[in-house]
Amino acid sequence: MSKVFGAVIIVLLLSTVLSSCGGKLNETYTMTTLREASRGNLLSPGFKYSFDTPKFVAAHKDLALVREGNLIELFMGDKLEDHIKQIEGKKFVLGARKMFTPYIHFVVDFMVADGDTIRVGPSYEMKPPTLLKAKEFPTDNYEEVDLDALTSNRLRLKVIQNTKFKVKMASLGYDEVNITGEPEMVYTINLKKVRFLVKDPTDGMQLIFKALMNEHLYFDGGVDYGRIPPRSFRKKTNSGGFVTVEYVKYGGMVITSQK
Repeated sequence: MSKVFGAVIIVLLLSTVLSSCGGKLNETYTMTTLREASRGNLLSPGFKYSFDTPKFVAAHKDLALVREGNLIELFMGDKLEDHIKQIEGKKFVLGARKMFTPYIHFVVDFMVADGDTIRVGPSYEMKPPTLLKAKEFPTDNYEEVDLDALTSNRLRLKVIQNTKFKVKMASLGYDEVNITGEPEMVYTINLKKVRFLVKDPTDGMQLIFKALMNEHLYFDGGVDYGRIPPRSFRKKTNSGGFVTVEYVKYGGMVITSQK
């Protein structure tokens, strides 16, 4: 059976399945792999593709990342994170449209699992996060510091006060921290002798944080450290204070804090 003929059969079968689940869908989605869809090896009318149980490595609100080997692509959809939880552990088919701006990504239209169709649709609140190729992102204005020498001691923190610096081979955490008297969940960057609290990460940054933690990868990025917080705060939070993450590397790309 030729590849094209096989794709036609899959499209017809998928159209039949969708017609019997939650109403008729008057569009066809070509079943393919993520690589073929993203690289343009298999064209589909309207750039509509379907995928058999794609591997989500992370999801946050209306954003998600799908991995196929060493290829990672962004998927978007209204309340996508919640919908992914509904089909967790199940075989499913996902239908999506390929978008080309600001870079290639996919907008999820539906997911079919156990004979039920979950309608998704575009995100009305979020835009694709800023992604750049790692080789094209300048890091010269971020200093190299001795990360192993940093502690929560004020004298040790003086070397990074009001400084932008690089952080490599650090582990990420999502920990309960008592900041204002009420415990709250905060992303943390953990070095050898001190941890830092991440201040107001963007939704796109949180998506990457989740991917790094889910895939057990180290944090590699650049942060901005402001003024040293009082000793009481450092002791209460068991940290060196807050940092703002300005970029982080993942999958050969750099995501920045730009919204």
